Amino acid sequence: MINPYKQCPMYETTSFILRLVSEEDANDLLVCYSDPKAQELFNIDGFPVDCQFTTPEEMLKYIKFWLMEYSQEMYVRFAVVDKATYKAIGTVEMFGSEEKTGILRIDLDSDYENEMFLDELLNVAIRHFYDVFDVECIVTKAINKATERIKSLKRAEFEQKDFNERSHYYQRSRSGI
Repeated sequence: MINPYKQCPMYETTSFILRLVSEEDANDLLVCYSDPKAQELFNIDGFPVDCQFTTPEEMLKYIKFWLMEYSQEMYVRFAVVDKATYKAIGTVEMFGSEEKTGILRIDLDSDYENEMFLDELLNVAIRHFYDVFDVECIVTKAINKATERIKSLKRAEFEQKDFNERSHYYQRSRSGI
């Protein structure tokens, strides 16, 4: 089994390349992380900041933070690169917990928040992340306003499940494959 913290995997879909985020992505990702429509869909539960960046310096600071956390094997933050433009249009974060639960975060520029693109990203998670992150289920958040995301999650056999005081979560077990 590959250790994603020793050698970060790269994935390709019809529209995207997913690879480890890099400092060179700062200007591209600022478009996503300064987009008010995108910001309201981010899952920032448990994250120390609101992920609403307005300057390239702020974006670069958090990319460095994500890479430092990656080096400590906390999570992998993949850049989602549009194959048509070669620009990073968002990120996908994934990590596994001791309880064999994978936490998936998808942050996309609002222009990409549609079923087709979300289906591609969820397909990567379903096909690869159970094994790579050694998890038995994957959990992600989608607020009610995220109608495109919810449609994609349901099509990918994620079921709504609230956890303690946290709501708007969807879960898919490995056996759902």
